[in-house]
Amino acid sequence: MNRRAFFSSLAALGAGYRLRAAAPHITRITLANTEGRFHKFVTMNAYDKAPKGHTYINTVVRIRTNSAIEGAGVMGYPLPDPALLAALKTLIGANPLELYQMEAGRIVGRNPQYADVLKRYRFLDGPLFDLVGKFTGKAAWQLIGESVRDRIEAYDGTLYFSDIWFQDLGVRAVVEEAEEAQRSGYRAIKLKLGRGSKWMDKDGGLRRDIEVVRAVRKAVGPGMRIMADPNNGYKDDRERAWQLLAETAESKLYWMEQIFPDTVEGYGWMKDKMKTAGIQTLIADGESYDQPPQFDPYLKPRRLMDVLQPDIRHFGFLDELTVNRSAEPAGAVLMPHNWGSQVGVLMALQMAKAVKNIPGVEDDRSTCDVFTTEGYEFRNGAYTVPNNPGLSHRIDEMVYTLKCKPREIVVS
Repeated sequence: MNRRAFFSSLAALGAGYRLRAAAPHITRITLANTEGRFHKFVTMNAYDKAPKGHTYINTVVRIRTNSAIEGAGVMGYPLPDPALLAALKTLIGANPLELYQMEAGRIVGRNPQYADVLKRYRFLDGPLFDLVGKFTGKAAWQLIGESVRDRIEAYDGTLYFSDIWFQDLGVRAVVEEAEEAQRSGYRAIKLKLGRGSKWMDKDGGLRRDIEVVRAVRKAVGPGMRIMADPNNGYKDDRERAWQLLAETAESKLYWMEQIFPDTVEGYGWMKDKMKTAGIQTLIADGESYDQPPQFDPYLKPRRLMDVLQPDIRHFGFLDELTVNRSAEPAGAVLMPHNWGSQVGVLMALQMAKAVKNIPGVEDDRSTCDVFTTEGYEFRNGAYTVPNNPGLSHRIDEMVYTLKCKPREIVVS
């Protein structure tokens, strides 16, 4: 090799090294618990032992790269454990643009090399779609599909058993919360039912559930969409479950969610009874499911669930889309479940922006001061969703340093 060729080869090697060094890669992942806050004191539901209170805990996830770009989100409901930390370690050094399979600028699946981790910890879709969106200049919804609606309807899911906690007000306590939601712009609300499960005797709880539904409907008028969620409070009690449906029929509940633990036989029985009685209330369920195939028996050969509710933080974006591919042909819609997470609301909004079969979102009306959001506007019962890259939120570093940094877990 002559002198010129030698130095040319050195230059080529150096250029290749610089290109590899400049390629985006994950340098560290941090986890830190933080506190979110509901807009009011939230009482209890059918299975709680105490009120939810004013606050909740989320684990903030920050995925940092060798550039100034990072993705941020939150975990699902479990807290970090050694298995998660070991799994996250395998993502260090990975190019975030190679974690997923992409076609025409859309994320369509998981890279097999990382599929095991991304399937086990599907909440990572949140911070990773945020990160990929920032690298590509696309909103998270643009990584999923085209815009299918300008505004996304949201329902207030925070109407719990205030009548039991504030005994001096009784049913009026729930009515006042419904009226407040209406004044605040919501056009849909969800009432918690199932008081006879543990907070009242069975007959008294049934009567109170019926009274609450009727009183709220009278207060908010016919234009407000009302859903109901007994949280399986009518377990092993089909007679009272049917009485609840029959005696609230005039209130025109939009859906009944988790009236008792779901089985194909049980939901088939309920569907038949409702059809005979001319009750058009939809059946909603699925927030506690773990995998997409669990919905299949309720979609074919007969649709027994009309509204599917896979949890947005647990299923992540990709498995929500998997569920939707089964739901849509069966005539069912998705309304991703979310509770105790402002970031969860943002994730659901991003999905609903790009997926026609997700007509709205569940809003827990909470905030988390570690996150600052941009471009989300709520008005007349619906949100606008921005075109900003990623999830259109950012970490408030001052708040993070004060509230999260002392408890931060670093994976690098």
